[in-house]
Amino acid sequence: MGHFEPICNNCKEELSLVSTDENSKIHPSSIYGITKQQQEQMILLIGKYLDIPAVALRYQNVYGPGQSLSNPYTGILSIFSTRMLNGNDIDIYEDGEETRDFVYIEDAVDATILGIEKEEANGHIFNVGSGVSTSVLDVANTLKRLYNSEINITVSGKFRLGDIRHNFADLSKSKDILGFTPKYNFERGITEFVNWVKTQEVMEDKYEKSIQQLKNKGLIK
Repeated sequence: MGHFEPICNNCKEELSLVSTDENSKIHPSSIYGITKQQQEQMILLIGKYLDIPAVALRYQNVYGPGQSLSNPYTGILSIFSTRMLNGNDIDIYEDGEETRDFVYIEDAVDATILGIEKEEANGHIFNVGSGVSTSVLDVANTLKRLYNSEINITVSGKFRLGDIRHNFADLSKSKDILGFTPKYNFERGITEFVNWVKTQEVMEDKYEKSIQQLKNKGLIK
């Protein structure tokens, strides 16, 4: 198993996790990230010079009823759910302690409406998240419990090039200007998600095919 926590270049100690605010340095390491950054910049710039109200919302990991359960590129909650419901084991990358900010769809919608309706939001960038970091291993174990699944969860130490180690949003600006406060914590949101999944047809698990494609392109180590 490798060491995955970022190390300070000066003191050689592990860095402490802090929330990401809207002024944090942007340094995308993938085409996906670059296009999101450029779209944000273009919209805000065009809005400024054409005097058209524009707002940029930086959604974290949005999840909830209605998301695709057949597309293996739409987030780990749908990926893990489809694998479990097909009786397939879960392979967790790195050491399983990598974290993300999972925001329930109802909260994402509330923040979006506030961004549209509040004039004070015009020209600004806002984080839309839960403001809480949740590890990938916690996600897998929670889903296994809620599905009452007997699949195995293993931590392999493999990793995907370009993935960040940790991320969760600082919501201070969103609260101050938009008045946005998430209503769903992770336990409540994931329970609502699982209850919805249980009403859906069990989809074909395409995860292994997607992983093979990434391996062929040299993106998984």
